Amino acid sequence: MTGPRAKSLTGRVDPTKRDRTVPIPDSLTRVPGYGALTIYKMEASPFWYARFYEDGKIIRRSLKVTEKREALRVAKHVFGEIKAQKINRIPFSRHSGFELCARSLLKEVEAQVSRGERSTVKVPNDRNRLESDLLPYFGKYEVADIDYACISGYINSLSTPSRPLSISTLKIHLSHLKTIMRHAQRMGVITAQPAYPTLKTIDTPRPWFSATEYGKLHAVCRANIGRAFMRAGTKGEQKRNITISEDLYDLILFMTNAFIRPTDVKVLQHKHVAVVQGANTYLRLTYPPTKGHGNPVVTMPQAVTYYQRLLARHKADGFGNPEDHLFLPQYVNNRDYALRQITRQFDQLLRIADLKTNANGESRSLYSLRHTCIMFNLTKGDQVSLLTLARNARTSTEMIDRFYAKHLTAEMNIEQLQSRRTRKPAVDQDGE
Repeated sequence: MTGPRAKSLTGRVDPTKRDRTVPIPDSLTRVPGYGALTIYKMEASPFWYARFYEDGKIIRRSLKVTEKREALRVAKHVFGEIKAQKINRIPFSRHSGFELCARSLLKEVEAQVSRGERSTVKVPNDRNRLESDLLPYFGKYEVADIDYACISGYINSLSTPSRPLSISTLKIHLSHLKTIMRHAQRMGVITAQPAYPTLKTIDTPRPWFSATEYGKLHAVCRANIGRAFMRAGTKGEQKRNITISEDLYDLILFMTNAFIRPTDVKVLQHKHVAVVQGANTYLRLTYPPTKGHGNPVVTMPQAVTYYQRLLARHKADGFGNPEDHLFLPQYVNNRDYALRQITRQFDQLLRIADLKTNANGESRSLYSLRHTCIMFNLTKGDQVSLLTLARNARTSTEMIDRFYAKHLTAEMNIEQLQSRRTRKPAVDQDGE
């Protein structure tokens, strides 16, 4: 019996009888948000069935449940299972839908990194977050089961007294989860996104150095080059000797005139630096993309003098080749360690210069030098374009406004505020 109605022994269709495997018309129910996914019942079984189309074929599955509400829920699982089988091409276990989608995305990101489309730190950062937090929490879920309550529970699980993650870190976790869910949607595992919790952003702009404080900073640094300090160990660390180096002094002068981030210290090499001298004098820094930005950076004119002095000193020490790094070039194979060393030196310098915190008690760090560079440009520049400044600093105008210009007050630019256009005298039609 293959048709909707059974045939009699004579071969004629008996209009009073139906094939027991044909869906009962009144039971056909479309699952909302899942395209053509439909559940139905038939006379041949007490269970509900799911039916949908995949690659031009009709796929049917018994849901093994008799209640309609339960059938709707299980149908979504079946839908996700088959989609996950397709995109991963591996056997699918019942409680691994989220994991398969997450690992599928990670493979895609790895391919993007290999093509140079993503930063090399993207994969290890994503993998660590996935293994440490996302999979332990969501690994038992099917993608279709992840809803607002589930996601909110995850965020709350990260916000504990023993692990007080910042709003920025929580946003990174939420963004990673959203990316996985969008990947699942693109691959057809789900057809719609769940609602996500809203995390209120609390901007915490880093403090900078006023002109007076900056003068004190590099004066104290210059006076203490070569001096060693015993630094008390923090929790989990031993006491260590920290020696203020000439590289730190050069870095302070360079960063406050070059708009770079502390992390750029790890990658910036002499081959990335071009000295431009003409109507304007500056350095053009063309180094690998950072924070998603790859625009060349141009410096203030003073940076040329500081760079040339640094280059001469390094050449005298056997460095200064195109492949050598600008700061702490001796750590050629461990640039993360080089950045930690320079960071420790700067932190010690802040303490001996009594500049660790500003008047509001905000703690300064190496990043404050970049902030100082941008603030000097905003307060001392002549009608600086925020767009030009943002692009040169490899950031956005929004970030400039939220994190750098946050400390900018009207009094700092009182001359611009009180300026007036000079009115030109009226000219009659004869030009007189």
